[in-house]
Amino acid sequence: MATQHPSIDPVERELVSTQLDELALAHDGQPWARWKNAVVEWYIRALATARAEAWIPGLSVAQDPAVEEALRRFYRYHVRAAIGRLRDENIALHRKLIDALECARFYANGGDDHGERAHAVLHDHPLAKAAATPAHGEAKTARSH
Repeated sequence: MATQHPSIDPVERELVSTQLDELALAHDGQPWARWKNAVVEWYIRALATARAEAWIPGLSVAQDPAVEEALRRFYRYHVRAAIGRLRDENIALHRKLIDALECARFYANGGDDHGERAHAVLHDHPLAKAAATPAHGEAKTARSH
């Protein structure tokens, strides 16, 4: 009988791929042993996190109906909480991406502010959100306000 594997969500696969890409960039040019150790550490952390957060209904022995109901409610609560955290995190990441793209467009259009906009975007400074994109050659700086 063949081993059955659960289907992998494409978003999860992309997340893992991105995390491994980041590890590869961080260890570029370093010996294979360091790269391998970084991947092993990443995998062990991911596995430990998954085990700590996982609770699969039905794997335990049938219990009292009241206990089963309490466990269902507990599970439902934590799933909703996790989904809420993920939504909030996703919105924050989208905002950061939009800010980064606006910053890239500013510099791609010839904007020159001695890196102040990039510094503000990288450090989540309100200036990045409040600054209007100046026309080519009319760069605004934080000091000119």
